[in-house]
Amino acid sequence: MKIFVARLPYQYQEAQIADLFAAYGTVQSVNLIMDRETGRSKCFAFVEMPDSTEANNAIAELNERQIMDKNIAVSEAREKERPSGGGGFGGGGGGYRDRNSGGGGGGFKKYGNDDRRGGNSGGGGYRDRNSGGGGGNYRDRNDGGGDRKYRDRSSGESDY
Repeated sequence: MKIFVARLPYQYQEAQIADLFAAYGTVQSVNLIMDRETGRSKCFAFVEMPDSTEANNAIAELNERQIMDKNIAVSEAREKERPSGGGGFGGGGGGYRDRNSGGGGGGFKKYGNDDRRGGNSGGGGYRDRNSGGGGGNYRDRNDGGGDRKYRDRSSGESDY
């Protein structure tokens, strides 16, 4: 069983977390989450215990226990929730909108049984004569936008 441990003291290391949970059973692994930029602990970790009875006992005993002036939070880890709205692939981000940049890709998004290219993402470039187009969105009738450069406001068509 995977266990989520939060509000840990900054000073706590994986070995100390393993020792804390070992009092309640076999600890398969400990993963202390670290900040990539600073190298400091983010004050939460995941602990895996193969026996669910031991894991539930550890959760019950350690939740809200005070460690170094902090009350830790211990619970069963849940899968990361995925955003709803139909599966599919997200699009690329838009480019920096100066006069010489293009936008990002539109991506592909699935709406029920209706596949539409472009998704709701994808930013066009700044709409002047030097910029590349961007990805369109689902309103572009499955063409995904493409290489549009300058869009005439009255007709919606490309001039170049």
